[in-house]
Amino acid sequence: MERFDNNTQLLREMRHEVTVKMRGASLKEVTGMIFQTMRKQIFREIEQPIIQMEAQEVYFEQVDVHTTTERFMFLFWPREKKEYTVTARIVVKVKYLELEEAK
Repeated sequence: MERFDNNTQLLREMRHEVTVKMRGASLKEVTGMIFQTMRKQIFREIEQPIIQMEAQEVYFEQVDVHTTTERFMFLFWPREKKEYTVTARIVVKVKYLELEEAK
């Protein structure tokens, strides 16, 4: 069993920068996927219990739109289909508990 001194402050705060690239059918869909992936990536990179994450800065460094035209039976009812690829850089304020295992 580990022991912690009652006067030891365990809560830490840091700024962490993450770059994420996602692709999807709409800009809203891509943005949602970017933030889901960002959270998972931060949990992997910071190996401590995370208490709070707050995005402080968000930059879309690159936004590519690829448009294709689809047709029913190659001739009828043309419709445009768009695919967005976004590279985002996000600066996040992370509050976590700094715990050290007993050696």
